[in-house]
Amino acid sequence: MLSRLFGENLRSPGLIEVLAGSIQIMQDRITRSRMADDPPGIVFSPRLSHLGLMEFDRGAIVIEEGKACVNRMRPALDYLILTQLR
Repeated sequence: MLSRLFGENLRSPGLIEVLAGSIQIMQDRITRSRMADDPPGIVFSPRLSHLGLMEFDRGAIVIEEGKACVNRMRPALDYLILTQLR
C-alpha cells in the first residue's frame, strides 16, 4: 500500500533511527521547557538537521557549521557582550 503512495524505493526506518529520532524529540521538548522558564540571552542554532546521530565521520562539517553559526550570530553576540559590560 505504501509503495503505491511513495514509490518502490520506500525504506522503513530501522530501530536505531526510530530511537534516535525519539530521543531527539524528547531532548528538544526538555530544552524548550527549560528555556521557557529561564530564557537565554542568545541562542545558537547550527544547521545540522541533515546529519544523523551516528555520523561521526562528518565531524569537520559540524565544526565548520558551528563556526558559520557563530559568524551569523556575531552581531547579536557583540550586542549582548557590550550591554553586559555597561
